[in-house]
Amino acid sequence: MYRLIYLVVSIVLLQGCEAPMQDAKNFVASVNKTKGIAIEPLPKPAEYNHFAYSAGFARSPFDAPQQELTIDVISKARDCLQPDINRRKSLLEANGLDNLIMRGTLGTPDELWALIQTNTGDVYKVKKGNYIGLFHGKITQVSEQQVELVEIVPDGSGCWVERQNSLSLNSDA
Repeated sequence: MYRLIYLVVSIVLLQGCEAPMQDAKNFVASVNKTKGIAIEPLPKPAEYNHFAYSAGFARSPFDAPQQELTIDVISKARDCLQPDINRRKSLLEANGLDNLIMRGTLGTPDELWALIQTNTGDVYKVKKGNYIGLFHGKITQVSEQQVELVEIVPDGSGCWVERQNSLSLNSDA
């Protein structure tokens, strides 16, 4: 009995699926009958002109460059003043002298420390022999009124020259 009911229900359902399929076939046929939009053909690509590499006497761009004489090599070959680039830099060497302010001193007359403030508000203590500033500035003397230092600045020809500079006491704010 149940088999008969399943058979009848499945036949009815299969006939119901036939009608939408006929609608889809009719739609496809009507679309195929309509004339589509004409598409222009793609333009032909430009003709390729071969470029002949004429710099045969120069270094090939695909070879690794050989070490050439640079300013560093030239300046080291000459006997001129050079900063110690292998020296470990201090935190105050990341700031230019115009961004550093001397705020005071502390210590004894034999060993006087200067208090240097950065533009971020941090305060550091430095003494004779420490380095500050962007140009390898070595502190030569600390007094109650100023910090004197010798900077090593490039001269433009691969060598470096010494320059005297100082930071004076500024107790404002």
